[in-house]
Amino acid sequence: MKSTKQKQYVIYLSMIVIIALSACSKDPKLYSYNGAELNIAVVGVPPEITEEQVNFKEISLEELTELKLLDYDAVFILEEHLYQASKSQYADIYLKSKIPFFFISTTSHIPFTNKSVEYQKDWSWKPGEDFAVGILPKEGTLKGWKYGMYNDKKTDEHQKNVYSLIFRDINELNL
Repeated sequence: MKSTKQKQYVIYLSMIVIIALSACSKDPKLYSYNGAELNIAVVGVPPEITEEQVNFKEISLEELTELKLLDYDAVFILEEHLYQASKSQYADIYLKSKIPFFFISTTSHIPFTNKSVEYQKDWSWKPGEDFAVGILPKEGTLKGWKYGMYNDKKTDEHQKNVYSLIFRDINELNL
């Protein structure tokens, strides 16, 4: 009887080890955007990406006018400009835009769409939270997107994955 219990114990322990090891994949299956060409305005230095069909144009916050934005599929606002981008004078631009805005390295769109809330360090990305958020006004509501980092680790590869996922969602809007 004791021998049977030992065998069961070894089998259960082996199964747990196999399941645990298979869950810890070293090579995550990261997404790669293969869609149509995109033109994206960027407030900040354009990110490094792998996609050749995505074109970035660096702009300033002051250039966020409806006429200029119609030439782009989306706007990215990068981390170093989030505080300034949360100033109340920009909220109406985001809330009336015909193209999506993506705020990179922040956890919420609230400081950008609510005029009485300014961006602070509390809104910055931390492991376990979203890394980027996107918004697009649509029929009286606000369509939104959230993107997290794979395994909550901010690596170049994981950031490129987030951008690829954003490109996919932008492309779906254009279909």
